[in-house]
Amino acid sequence: MKTLRVYDINLSPETQPMDTELGADYRRVTTMLYTLSARGADAKYLNLHRDSLLFMESPAVQQIMRTDGMDGFPCMTADDEIVLTGRYPTNEEILEQLDADMLALLANPSAAFAGSGCNGVCSSCHSSCGVPTAQPQA
Repeated sequence: MKTLRVYDINLSPETQPMDTELGADYRRVTTMLYTLSARGADAKYLNLHRDSLLFMESPAVQQIMRTDGMDGFPCMTADDEIVLTGRYPTNEEILEQLDADMLALLANPSAAFAGSGCNGVCSSCHSSCGVPTAQPQA
């Protein structure tokens, strides 16, 4: 399975309002990566403010800094190879980089979030990210 990383230089994307493009994209991508990671994928969101050492250690990130500068972020790498620069990846682009069987992970998000107390049913976690929410049993 591939190692998937999304590197972001925005120092506080989580404070962006949901109704902004940055806030919505940040939440969608981090929710998608969290879901995939909780289900066994090696997928992570890394932020320059919290993960600066990992930025410095990545040859791919160093290459982006040399060629594109700050305009190259956010970016996505798969197995330390640059896949996308200058924007957040779509959910489809994230899944494309992983094995086809990873698509099944999105069919049952409740298992991924069982330990968080969310249980895959809270609309605040999934409403804007494209992850289907579980419907209450009647």
